[in-house]
Amino acid sequence: MSRIGFIGTGHIAAPMVRRMVGLGHEVIVTSRNADVAAALAQSHGVSVDEPQAVLDASDIIFICLRPSVAPDILTTLTFRPDHQIISVMAEHSEATLRQICAPAEHITRTIPFGFVEQGGCPLPVWGDVALVTKLFGPDNLILAMPQEDGLNAVLAASAIMANQLDMLQTIAAWTEAQLGDADVADAYVRHLVNGFLTTMPQHAGALVQERDALTLPGSLNHALMHKMRDSGTHEALTQALDDVYERLTSQ
Repeated sequence: MSRIGFIGTGHIAAPMVRRMVGLGHEVIVTSRNADVAAALAQSHGVSVDEPQAVLDASDIIFICLRPSVAPDILTTLTFRPDHQIISVMAEHSEATLRQICAPAEHITRTIPFGFVEQGGCPLPVWGDVALVTKLFGPDNLILAMPQEDGLNAVLAASAIMANQLDMLQTIAAWTEAQLGDADVADAYVRHLVNGFLTTMPQHAGALVQERDALTLPGSLNHALMHKMRDSGTHEALTQALDDVYERLTSQ
């Protein structure tokens, strides 16, 4: 088992902390988010201390800070050459992290979602794939990136989640307006999407295959899909992804 420290203890860090404790690792977190840190100490027995003490006590370091504040915080700390750094920040390249975490050189980047704790989370990895697999496999999907910009492309794709949920909420609200029952409308939309995604074939091209099966000429799905396409939805989405990708690669 490893000694694992978390610099930053917030929404993304908490489920990872619970997972690490569940695997038997010794975990210490910073007190930056005092309420979350205190709750984890009470529920899972983790230690809470100041950032430098967390570094001094740990072999593996998760950096879970907001990118805008990370450099100012990390450059005040003293890292060791043997520290294994796992950054879960969407921004800040490996080169930048090497500068602000020097002399630590073992740098890995990945971006989890909260459900990584339960499994089923896709984890794109730039760096030490074996380390991430050790901590999060085999019940999460570990995806080794062939180049760092490939990680940025996957991270840009992850930015669609809030928009997708917003779209589903629009559909649920429309359904509720027609039938007059919010619980039924919400449950139907959630289970409909979840059912398709969890039961479809798991191979490249499956999205196109399932789409085409639903959109035979004259079908309801065919009519709605082409209405959305004709309105320019896909072009707007592609442009938005380009904008996010440019933001990530300019760091």
